[in-house]
Amino acid sequence: MNNQLQADSILSRLNPRIAREVETWIVNSVKVKMIKKMDILLETEGKVNARKLFLVPIFDIPQMAKRVQEQAPELKTLFYKELMVTIHEAEKRLI
Repeated sequence: MNNQLQADSILSRLNPRIAREVETWIVNSVKVKMIKKMDILLETEGKVNARKLFLVPIFDIPQMAKRVQEQAPELKTLFYKELMVTIHEAEKRLI
């Protein structure tokens, strides 16, 4: 949840329209990073499952975190690491 609080802190300082765009960028960036990592780490079936997990029309952090928690809890640590890194990237770009 600390990641969500950090993202909320960043997004709350922005115009609501821009905040949605930044959150969408964060979510899509995490999706791409996770798929790339899974392509390196997993065999064919795992790669397919990773794509099914991340290539869905979700554009906010809580929905994506819930999806990972429910469908792939074994990826939770890696997911939150990528989320944290991506939130920091977004914060640097906004400063």
